[in-house]
Amino acid sequence: MYHQLLLFYNMPKILKKSSLFKSRLFNINEAKIEFSNEVLNYEIISGTGQGAVLIIPVLENNIIFIKEYAAAVDDYMLTLPKGKIDSNETIYEAADRELQEEVGFKSCKINFIKKLSSSLIGDEPEDLEIIKVEIPHINSLLEEYKIIDARVYAAVNYIQNNYE
Repeated sequence: MYHQLLLFYNMPKILKKSSLFKSRLFNINEAKIEFSNEVLNYEIISGTGQGAVLIIPVLENNIIFIKEYAAAVDDYMLTLPKGKIDSNETIYEAADRELQEEVGFKSCKINFIKKLSSSLIGDEPEDLEIIKVEIPHINSLLEEYKIIDARVYAAVNYIQNNYE
């Protein structure tokens, strides 16, 4: 049986935030954040603009991937169509545009799946909440959260398809 435990705690508080660097793609800000037991300085990297989309194209029984050069690793990688949302677009218009630009298909139906965060986890100055859930209840747990690290979906997919 799945049980949920709710804990109430003091959220960390941003005391000061200032810009360190801005490019056409990223902002880097310095922030002084107060936790329950100490104050720490963080560098926060965020994107500029309206955000980005990643599309999982399904055509009949197939998922369409793309092989794309990635300068960060100086190699080609298997990925999915993706790109930034232009200032005059909705998330759905951007997804359809990127799909057309990158794989040559126009969508007849686009479903929003989830908002994801690709933030990196560091050394937190406070205890982390541990959530234990049985494998059959993983999807129910994911439905409870608005923002989920993208790597969680990769792990959940692997577990659900390979667990014996």
